[in-house]
Amino acid sequence: MANPDIDILLATYNGARFLEAQIESLLRQEDVPFRILVRDDGSTDGTLAIIDGYRRTKPDRFLVLNSSGKNLGAAGNFAALLAHSNAPHVALSDQDDVWVPHKLRVLSGTLREMENRHGPETPLLVCSDLYVVDEDLRMRHPSYWRYAGLNPSHTSLSRLLIRNPAAGCASLFNRALAQLSLPLPREALVHDHWLTLVAAAAGHIGIIREPLVYYRQHSVNIIGARPYDWRAVVRRLRSGANWDIGALQKQAAALLERCQSILAPKDQALIEDFVSLPDRHWIVRRWLLLRHSILMPGLLRNLALLFWVRLRR
Repeated sequence: MANPDIDILLATYNGARFLEAQIESLLRQEDVPFRILVRDDGSTDGTLAIIDGYRRTKPDRFLVLNSSGKNLGAAGNFAALLAHSNAPHVALSDQDDVWVPHKLRVLSGTLREMENRHGPETPLLVCSDLYVVDEDLRMRHPSYWRYAGLNPSHTSLSRLLIRNPAAGCASLFNRALAQLSLPLPREALVHDHWLTLVAAAAGHIGIIREPLVYYRQHSVNIIGARPYDWRAVVRRLRSGANWDIGALQKQAAALLERCQSILAPKDQALIEDFVSLPDRHWIVRRWLLLRHSILMPGLLRNLALLFWVRLRR
C-alpha cells in the first residue's frame, strides 16, 4: 500500500496459536489506511507459515522484514520494526491480542487532534484502556486499568518514571516520537515504557478511557496483566528484588541523555534527583520522592515504595 496513514508493527515469536485471530482483527480495522510490518524473532513453530500465507494473499497489506532468524527479544524486535517504519503514525501489535474494529480510527482521530493542537513535530502518544480476557477471550475484567490498579490520568513524567499505564498494544504515536525514541537504549526496560517516557519528557500523552483491545492472558505472556490488591503487594514485597528501582534509575538516566537539550528545567531537575537517590541520605530519598510526586498508583504501593523498596545501589 502506497503512503499508508499508519504502520502497524507486528512482532512475532512462536505465536502460532493465537496469531491468526490477531491478524484478522488487524485486517478488520475500519476507515484508516494502514499496512502491517512484520518481523519474526526466530520462531520454530508454525508462525512463519502463517505470516507467509498472509504475505502471499494480501501483498498490499503486508511487508515482512528479513530477520535472518536473529533473536532480538521483544523490545529489540519492536525497535527493528520501528526503524523500518515511515508512516506518519505508528501502532504496536502483540501477536496474541485481538483489536476491536474501530481501534485505529478512534486512536488516530485523537492523535490528529493532538497534532492540530501541538504540531506534528511534537512527540505525541495516545493510549486506550483494554479488556482483560482469558486465552479463549472470555472476559476477566472490563478495564485493564482498574484490574491492575492503575490511574490513566497519572501521565506526568514523575509518575511515569516508575510505572507506565500505557500498554504498547493499546497505543498510537506519531513520527516525531518514533524518531526521538530511536535508537532504543540498552537501559530501556520495555519498549512501550521508553516510548511513553520520551513522550512525557518531550511532548504530550493523550488518554482514551474506552477499552479498544482484548488483552489475552495465557501461560506464556511476556508481561501480562496482574491484579492489584493487598495480596499482590505482599507477594511482591516478599520477592524483594522486584522492588529494586535501580533499573528504573538507569532508564531515567538514558532518558536524561536523550532529551536533555529539550527538557524543561523542572523535568531535568526531577530526573537528576531520581537518578541520584542512591547517593542521598535515607530521609532525603523519601523527601525527594514526595517533593517531586514520584509515586506509584495506590496507597499500598506507595507505602511499599517509601518504606520497603530498595533505593540504594
